[in-house]
Amino acid sequence: MKTRLQRIEIQNFKAFRKFTLNLEGRHLLVYGANGAGKSSLYWALYTFLQSARKPKHSIAKYFDPAGQENLLNIHEQANPAPTPGEVALTLRDVATTNDTTYRISLTDHGTHNQPAILKGDLASDFVTYRFFFGFSHFRNSERFNIWPLFEKEILPFCVSTGGTTPLDMWLQIRSGNPNPSGSRGRGGTNSYDDFRKKTDALAAILPGIVDSISAEAQKFYDRHFAISDPAPIKLKLKVTVPPSFNGTSQHNSQFTIPVVEFGIQANGKPITRPQGFLNEAKLTQLALSVRFSASLVNLHKSDLKLLVLDDLLVSLDMSNRMKVVEILLTDPPLASYQKIILTHDRGFFDEIRRTIGSAHTDWCFRKFQGNPVAGISPVEEKGALEKAADYLNGHDLEAAALQLRKAAEDTAQTYLKMATGKIPKPGEFHSLSAKLEKAKNIQMSLLPLRLFKDVCTKLPKKHRDKLIRINDTDIDADVGLTPDEKTLVKQQREKLRQYMSNDAWKALEAIDVIDAVIRMKDRVLNPAAHWSEIPLYDAEVKKAMKLIERLEKILLP
Repeated sequence: MKTRLQRIEIQNFKAFRKFTLNLEGRHLLVYGANGAGKSSLYWALYTFLQSARKPKHSIAKYFDPAGQENLLNIHEQANPAPTPGEVALTLRDVATTNDTTYRISLTDHGTHNQPAILKGDLASDFVTYRFFFGFSHFRNSERFNIWPLFEKEILPFCVSTGGTTPLDMWLQIRSGNPNPSGSRGRGGTNSYDDFRKKTDALAAILPGIVDSISAEAQKFYDRHFAISDPAPIKLKLKVTVPPSFNGTSQHNSQFTIPVVEFGIQANGKPITRPQGFLNEAKLTQLALSVRFSASLVNLHKSDLKLLVLDDLLVSLDMSNRMKVVEILLTDPPLASYQKIILTHDRGFFDEIRRTIGSAHTDWCFRKFQGNPVAGISPVEEKGALEKAADYLNGHDLEAAALQLRKAAEDTAQTYLKMATGKIPKPGEFHSLSAKLEKAKNIQMSLLPLRLFKDVCTKLPKKHRDKLIRINDTDIDADVGLTPDEKTLVKQQREKLRQYMSNDAWKALEAIDVIDAVIRMKDRVLNPAAHWSEIPLYDAEVKKAMKLIERLEKILLP
């Protein structure tokens, strides 16, 4: 990506009165309660990019105080002299570091036909929870027709054809009225002929678009979700009713809107009503596959590419949410986007942040604070370990130790949720010691302790690979073994080899770290949480910080 979004400035638009956010080319993760401006940021960015290919009046109406379609902040408008509405984005050329600011307002349409914004609009993608809600709201008796979703959520981002986008083609015929001016004679005939040609043109390209998305969606699903399926699932999107128009006059004309149906096969058997066969989590996985594949099929060459996600995973449990986060952060085709992730769920925000981990310098983390009346501001959100480091640098040892305790609590709690699949009930409390002991017990269950105590722990780490032969030539040379016996011994040796070289050693290391945190807790973390006459020392707090960083890395890799 040659161009990065550098700064966002919004005034008097939806929830914002005056708002500035400096991204400095980084990805953005935002947490905020409902009403704190997350969706307003989504729509500001969407409106801005869409403005490049719209006429001036279509954009000015959003900023016109006298217009019924304005999106101005009603609290700002109540002022005797309200600030004029505006959305401004500053883009930076990565190679030259030159910044260019584009603005849209009542009087300024600085994005119109600008190549950088036009291409960025087609190359960027915006996804909200509404797509996934719309994918799962069908009654069991209904056909799974996703055309209404396709029209609103996918068609705007589909590839252009001969200089005209499929969305533009659809907008020209969507009304179903071939002769809106009521022309007669030759003029009326031409109107009906022109409408038929436009309808036929869309009908000609729509199946190809849908088939491409369908094929890519199957690849995406197989790559990321199919491994847990008890039976193979095949998905299909298909235009079962193409758009069509017949007639030569107002009395005999008939317009048919498209139908795009979604279906699946489970273990080779067609499922005519997927909504009655699949649970919500599986439907969401399939919807994600369709939605992201639409982006991958329609990849455009552009210096600016944004992927903006607004609470898209509210229907998924935490384990499935984190699977999607892993996809967003690691799937190669999605790496070309500058990502903006918005959520109202603080726990989800923390999990994404923890997953980002050492790559945090490429991200900025913000909490939207305030409301549309008093104003909304983006506040930097630091993790407990980052806060501990700040306090440590300021020689506030007790505050640093308190943040380290919080980091240890969060790490243990997150690990237990991942390992057990259980979330504490509201009001349920477990001490840090109890959480650490439970985590230790889970790690111990992974080990044959007698074997490791008697054999492995006495062996230096550099010699561990000597315990198991690196090849099976001795088995092949053993004439006393039948071919089937050789195969079985090789299979069991490979299991032991993998166990000895990976999982067991990690579990043993995790147990050692947990024990060290438990010992350190009473000296450093507990005195920080309660009054104590024994002073804390800089060296021991620094040692505690390194230990809790290690705990996080080993339990939450």
